[in-house]
Amino acid sequence: MRLTLTHQLIAFKKAIPQRQLWICLAILCAFILLSIRVSVNENLALDQILIQVPHQIFPRSWDDFFRFLYLLTGVKGTAVIVALTLVFLAWKRYWIEAKVLAFSTLGILILVDRILKPMIERSRPLDRLVKSVGRSFPSGHATGNILFYFLIAYLLAERYPKSTPYIYGFATIWLLIIGFSSVYLRCHWPSDILAGYGLGYICLTISLAWLKIARENQKIRE
Repeated sequence: MRLTLTHQLIAFKKAIPQRQLWICLAILCAFILLSIRVSVNENLALDQILIQVPHQIFPRSWDDFFRFLYLLTGVKGTAVIVALTLVFLAWKRYWIEAKVLAFSTLGILILVDRILKPMIERSRPLDRLVKSVGRSFPSGHATGNILFYFLIAYLLAERYPKSTPYIYGFATIWLLIIGFSSVYLRCHWPSDILAGYGLGYICLTISLAWLKIARENQKIRE
């Protein structure tokens, strides 16, 4: 069992480029420091300033648009989209991709909502424009969407390599809009979104490494 675990860890290390590994470690350190900071004192001066910015850019006539966007990309909306994606992957017999997506999204849900949020216990902003329950840090909204949409972008880029810049560009813009909508609606503090993006990137890196290893193992078995 020890030998198997050691081999798995070595395989994971090889599947993650060294530069990306260092980036993940840096993000993890920053995430830990920020988590400690908001758990000790949840009020950050910069958050108080930045949360006002969206309403200085967009008038209140945009409220319904951002509410719809939040509904579409929230827990229920994302669950439906993930479920449809899994059905499509299963229909195309992309079993490995479906397994990685299913377990990765489930893992993030448990990590954020069942472990990190109850541990850090940061309150959400006041005067929210939509009903949102639970703790605020880190944003599961941002974490889950980073993993899901960039994982889909990765699979699409493999299928359409010439369109890679456009695929990742669209995914990046879409994810920034999602994060912006959460701040606009005062569902999250800006630092919640930033932490969610960072955590999502780490989870995405692990998921892609798992995907590469699973594909290699399948080739060996064949």
